[in-house]
Amino acid sequence: MKLDYTVWDPTKNITLLVSTPVPRGEQPHVAAKLMSAHPHVEQVGFLEPAALPGAALRLQMMGGEFCGNASMSAAAFLAERDGVSTGGADAPASFLALEVSGYPGLLQCRLSRRVEGGWNGTVDMPLPEKIDTAELPGVGTVPAVIFDGITHCIVPANAMTRPAAEAAIRPLCMALKADACGILLYDETAASFAPLVYVLSTDTAVWESGCGSGSAALGAYLASQAGGDCTAELCQPGGTISVCARWNEGRISALTITGYVALLEQGSCEI
Repeated sequence: MKLDYTVWDPTKNITLLVSTPVPRGEQPHVAAKLMSAHPHVEQVGFLEPAALPGAALRLQMMGGEFCGNASMSAAAFLAERDGVSTGGADAPASFLALEVSGYPGLLQCRLSRRVEGGWNGTVDMPLPEKIDTAELPGVGTVPAVIFDGITHCIVPANAMTRPAAEAAIRPLCMALKADACGILLYDETAASFAPLVYVLSTDTAVWESGCGSGSAALGAYLASQAGGDCTAELCQPGGTISVCARWNEGRISALTITGYVALLEQGSCEI
């Protein structure tokens, strides 16, 4: 099977998007092979025709999860492919609507072109189903932010080593009965975190350079702790992602992330 693809850099969370149609049942296997052949790639998404009116395309992630950074990359793919005007430094941003796995309805993405190349992007994020707790062996009870398709556990950075997180994440995902799971080693003082993400269908665990859904999870958790709106600049190994969480009547009512995205590569390969 010959596949056409592009590789994107959304805050160093290197994302490969396959534009050749691939049957859903084969996508996890194809994604695992692509990640093995491209070691710098942290996740794979598949571009499909959209079913929802108003959506330009559908992004189906390799494990059926939602990913804000990949959504930002898919919006940039559209802008590049279709010659969508994203303006200059002083021009208004352009809005693109996508259909995305793990997100109900139309996902709104806002793009504006950067002077130095690439785009600044803001993406609406799905709201958490609930903010709960989970038991992590050797650590104890930790906050767990549960989204449709992925659950992120927030762990103090000094409470767990990276090897311990790597050993724990697969059984944690099984215990949570989640399609994907994240362990976010969070340093509250530095407003930074290191995200480890495990996807069940591909049996892959990756230390991501920048995690959009992890940023959203932290923003939602911080807003719930404060009992009010929260805006934060969250440092990650690949750079900074801004998160804005709105709190209304005891719940998260809106959630967005903002970062950058740039095209790294386009090509084709045989799988």
